Amino acid sequence: MLLKKVSEVLHPALLTNRTKQLEVIARLQALPKIRLSKEPVTKEAAILIPLCIVDDKLSLLYTVRSSKLRSHRGQVSFPGGMKDKQDGSFEECAVREFAEETGIPKQSVRVWGRGNTIRPYFGPSITPIVGSVVDFSSAQLKPSMDEVAKVFTVPVALFADPVNRRHTQFRTNYTLPVFVNGEETVWGITAIITHLFLTALLPDDAYNARLSSIKRYEAKQTKQ
Repeated sequence: MLLKKVSEVLHPALLTNRTKQLEVIARLQALPKIRLSKEPVTKEAAILIPLCIVDDKLSLLYTVRSSKLRSHRGQVSFPGGMKDKQDGSFEECAVREFAEETGIPKQSVRVWGRGNTIRPYFGPSITPIVGSVVDFSSAQLKPSMDEVAKVFTVPVALFADPVNRRHTQFRTNYTLPVFVNGEETVWGITAIITHLFLTALLPDDAYNARLSSIKRYEAKQTKQ
């Protein structure tokens, strides 16, 4: 029964079901807010959590950062970047950065909504925006040579499967999720955002209860 429920959630029809999308966003916004630094925010960034259909499977799109970049070189990330003055919102920033990094036109993105802003230990605050890519095809990809080394997709069901999830201890205080067995290992802040999104997307008994170690991490941040 649970597998059937998960299968229904991950059905490609989700990309056209606005009611379901808004339910996911509401659950995402209801999750604990993560603030790792008490320093005032001086810079703001936004990332897009892009959903697309690949081989009839609901999938997440990630990038690998170029070795030419000054920070986080070679790391897996969601498309995104610093909010510019011309960006009227975090949504505009995330979609603009997505288009610049992947070469897929902004018009192909349908924004669902935003999650809670995350304050990492270092760097800008990060506001995650959820959106779907209409009629996605790998042939559309024209990655920015200066920013992106690789673009790849992972079926949501793969990372939802506990076989493909790990956790790593950080500074002995809390644990962080790690997602494996896709084209690349997803860790760090990208893994945290992936975890938050999957928590909002999937039924509690299909995901949350099986990643209980992250609860210590979330509870710690909620108290700060």
